[in-house]
Amino acid sequence: MLFFQTMLLAGYAYAAILVKVNRPLQQAVVHFSILVISLFFLPIDPSDVWKPIDGDYPTARILFMLMVCIGLPYFLLAATSTLIQTWIASVRPGKSPYRLYTLSNIGSLGALLSYPLCVEPTLNTQQQGWVWSAGFVLLVVGLCALVFQLWYLNSSGEIIDQECTTQPPGKEHFHEPSWQDRVTWFLLPALGSAMLLSVTNYLCQDVAVIPFLWVAPLSIYLISFIICFDGDSWYRPRWFSFGTVVSIIGVIFLSTMEFIQRYNGNKLAHSAQQDIRLVVGIYLSMFFFICMLCHGETVKRKPSLHRLSEFYLTIAGGGALGAIVVTIICPILFSTYLEFNIGIGLSLLLAFGIFIQNAYGPLPASYSRRMQLFLFGLTLSVLVIAFGQWWVSDQSNAHPQVRNFYGTLSVREFSADEPEHHGVALFHGTTMHGFQFKSPTQHNQPTAYFTEDSGVGMAFAAMRPRGSLKIGVVGLGIGTLAAYGKPGDSIRFYEINPLVVKLAQQSFTFLQNSAATIEIVPGDARLSLEREASLGFDLLILDAFSSDAVPVHLLTDEAVELYLKHVKSSGLIAFQVTNRHLDLVSVVARHAQKRRYHSALIRQDQSVYSEKTPSVWFLMTQESNFLSGTQIGDAKSTISIESTAPVWTDNHHNLFQILKVSNR
Repeated sequence: MLFFQTMLLAGYAYAAILVKVNRPLQQAVVHFSILVISLFFLPIDPSDVWKPIDGDYPTARILFMLMVCIGLPYFLLAATSTLIQTWIASVRPGKSPYRLYTLSNIGSLGALLSYPLCVEPTLNTQQQGWVWSAGFVLLVVGLCALVFQLWYLNSSGEIIDQECTTQPPGKEHFHEPSWQDRVTWFLLPALGSAMLLSVTNYLCQDVAVIPFLWVAPLSIYLISFIICFDGDSWYRPRWFSFGTVVSIIGVIFLSTMEFIQRYNGNKLAHSAQQDIRLVVGIYLSMFFFICMLCHGETVKRKPSLHRLSEFYLTIAGGGALGAIVVTIICPILFSTYLEFNIGIGLSLLLAFGIFIQNAYGPLPASYSRRMQLFLFGLTLSVLVIAFGQWWVSDQSNAHPQVRNFYGTLSVREFSADEPEHHGVALFHGTTMHGFQFKSPTQHNQPTAYFTEDSGVGMAFAAMRPRGSLKIGVVGLGIGTLAAYGKPGDSIRFYEINPLVVKLAQQSFTFLQNSAATIEIVPGDARLSLEREASLGFDLLILDAFSSDAVPVHLLTDEAVELYLKHVKSSGLIAFQVTNRHLDLVSVVARHAQKRRYHSALIRQDQSVYSEKTPSVWFLMTQESNFLSGTQIGDAKSTISIESTAPVWTDNHHNLFQILKVSNR
């Protein structure tokens, strides 16, 4: 989002400069020439040279890769929309081109919604790149035809100077902008962009870890642009400001109830959860009202048509500022998603201000002053309650809390009043990545997804008669699996998030207390394994799939081939495929089926407390007797998978295909 918002700004700036220094026909010729040059950057697929050597500086690396691979084509696409609207204003001064901005956002919304439903299931990534590139070539051909049309109109004298463009007839309002208008064009889109990213972060990590949930805020963001730019009649300041206040109060109430449920009794709540549809619905309703306020007030101040490129440039500048603040600045300043709270506070103040302005209009000075003081006091009270509650919610039982590119991590203490259950857990958002008892007699006991009666616990028990083991683990968590280490064992952990490594070593003791030789390899596990010679693991454990942000590249056919390279022929691969929303069992089972490997599915139920959480483990090996002659054979569940089910590859995989109808 930061890249696309920034490149949108760059494209609008280029269009604004081009409009200032050239007439429409000259603008079209210059723009068409650069578009032709950009064809040499196609197709847009990045090569293997972009694979990072470690997990450092992910933001800078991703931005640089996007800049090189897609930067120029997207830069020109962003400029094309503004330029075409400017040319239409020159050719048809009696018509407003602002609805074309609505049409552009309708196209964006259609692409957003159709990708997971139509494009991804049908085309692999290489085919998608070629189809997109073909569409870009068609755009260049279309612009070529437009250049010829402008040349004809110019020769016939039908193009007028933009500076002389008059206001089109109709109900829409245009005026010469003041400096206050320009500030509004900049700051309100900045608030809208910042809220888009902060609401998405907050919903997808701290409220509902649901795949594709990020699509909903982005769709609402685009819909608000569509509504506001379609015409003045849709936006009603009084009602949308009132809706914003009510929805924010609803979010504060829900957040307070969630806090009470989560921390009541100092226990980890496995039950009494709020209806996720209600929670997400109210949060998204609030975001819709905020977007309508920001974009509606911006469009109310749209300028006469010869200021069109300046108008879009300023809006894009605000959008880029919001993205920069949330993506780069806030992770440095805050250890939680505090920008979400700040954005809500600013939105509440904005809503009250707009409501006062539109509901009461000019009032007697004394009455107006009393009303404003009352509303200001009400606003301040709501903000104090909201920030107080959120601060307590963020800080309660969390020591420490940290944040980086990969999200927010917190270490929380539970059941302090019950010594037999007292312990600390590591959370990534709302997903728990491990739990350790505080009691000296229990602190080395494997817990959570890794108990002795879990699939991985059975795998260790089955492998132990072989003597010393060489073990590889993808995903460190808090290092719980180190508790299974015996003298002579070696355990090699792969972990991409440096903060996870830091917390596992500082706040938990599984790694320090292990009898095995422990090694931690930083960076992406697959890239590390690709660079290493065969390691000959007896047991390779993959524990990176419990959240909604599934690292798909660790589940493809090419990845499994890499794992087999590093595992002995008599070894075992264990996938931790516990996931509330995705049926990952079908994916890994298909890999085992393709290779005619023997497999077992082990399910573990949860306990009331944190020491045992529900887990699903998938084990695969070449040795048939290994799975049938041990505890695994008695505990394994039946696996039903169609032989025609697709095998995921690096070029073709589809998360939408494996969404669960019910997460129970």
